Amino acid sequence: MAANSKFAVSTHVMSVLGYFSVSPDPKYVRNDGLVSSETVAGSVNTNPVVVRRILSQLAKAGLVTSQLGKQGGVKLSRSVSEISLLDIYLAVGESPFFSHNPNDPNPICPVSCKIKALIQPVFDQFSVSVKSQLGAITLSHLLSQL
Repeated sequence: MAANSKFAVSTHVMSVLGYFSVSPDPKYVRNDGLVSSETVAGSVNTNPVVVRRILSQLAKAGLVTSQLGKQGGVKLSRSVSEISLLDIYLAVGESPFFSHNPNDPNPICPVSCKIKALIQPVFDQFSVSVKSQLGAITLSHLLSQL
């Protein structure tokens, strides 16, 4: 049961863009504020194709703007103080934090027959709590700790 790292990688991507929006370095940022996906991928230490897929989702959510082509790149569409971790989480495909046992319940076991209904409210409460926490943390908060 591997953990999904998409949110962590997406937060890293957004943090790179946020960092360069606040502290533009001409070595990595063009005059128009665009950063190449190769630069972002270098920070994340992954293939630029992976970063481009994530950037596509972030763009659909309105968190980044991009320009295609050789002189293309990407930048944040809002300030770092206006982007929460919840925005990033929702942009890259909200998925449940927990999932139920994929196996059918054992019909002769009283626990097996009821566990899904018993644990779902716990899953729901956890989800609400995590989303509340993610909504309270902005990209600027993360960047202030660099």
